Amino acid sequence: MKAVRLYEGAEAPEVKVEDVPEPVAGSGEIRVAVQAAGVCGTDLHASHGRLPVPVLPVIMGHEGAGIVETVGDGVTDFAVGDRVLLLPSETCGKCSACERGHLGLCPGAQIFGMARDGTFAEKVVAPTVCALPLPDAIPFEHGAILADAVATAYHAVATRAEIKGGERVAVIGCGGVGYHAIALARLLGAKQIVAVDASEGALRKAEEAGADVLVDARADDARKAIRRAAGGDGPDIVIEYAGKKVTVELAMAAVARGGRVIVGGVGMESPQLGPLVSFVGKEIGVMGSMGYTRDELIRVVELAENGSLDLSGSITGRYPLEQASQALDDLANRVGDPVRLALFPGEVP
Repeated sequence: MKAVRLYEGAEAPEVKVEDVPEPVAGSGEIRVAVQAAGVCGTDLHASHGRLPVPVLPVIMGHEGAGIVETVGDGVTDFAVGDRVLLLPSETCGKCSACERGHLGLCPGAQIFGMARDGTFAEKVVAPTVCALPLPDAIPFEHGAILADAVATAYHAVATRAEIKGGERVAVIGCGGVGYHAIALARLLGAKQIVAVDASEGALRKAEEAGADVLVDARADDARKAIRRAAGGDGPDIVIEYAGKKVTVELAMAAVARGGRVIVGGVGMESPQLGPLVSFVGKEIGVMGSMGYTRDELIRVVELAENGSLDLSGSITGRYPLEQASQALDDLANRVGDPVRLALFPGEVP
């Protein structure tokens, strides 16, 4: 079968499309014929060597949806021919996070495309706990991103931020996850949404997702621009999805008194808290947001199935599997104002 594999390179990892043996479903596993795979910023960081990959070579990709082709011993909850979406990692099922159903906090999670072969292939093997039924009403390309770009944003907006109707929201970093955070904030009743990004293309997409006001993050005083755009004392909630020191500090400086800052961007930089007299005096709540729970993913699937959540603008580029390197380059260079790109092992729709 055809697959996109990441190899160790002399200076940076190398991406190769090649023929590999078909995987075999073991006990408690299913083999899925991949119909669509999402291309995430994490894939880009791994291919550029900015993110450590524990197993090389490895088939890339952690977003995918397809059709069950074979089932392993003991599998009773899926059958050949079922449509499924795949979760981005296999969790241990034993830790306190797994017991609470919080898949994103499992310390032993094995991420597809990094710790085990992933979805950039014609076929992928996954434990049944890593799959959910995909309703017929949801296209495979949308199913591929629900368990990452969409559910991750839902956890930040609905659970961590606990948006209430009438609140003012700012989203800093309007890429794939930030775009969906804006759409979900609108769906959950935000009174006003301010989109903040350094990319004009990302801001255009943010407006399509439901942002009311656009702020260029490169402005001389982005803090004032955000507070002015939100009106009053600033936004009640600021959701950060850039993962940089400067953007986290901007979020804390821009939020209203008594507001909440939700940091969902992942990076290695260390933001400063600021003087306690201002931080405590404004009673700012700062929380990280990582992944989602299984119940949240099920809710997101429901919203997509019943049409409440419009994903028609989510896939901005479609590529055959063989053009994975081109897709990664286009994502890096922001060709076509990307939200999410999709790879297709078969015919590109």
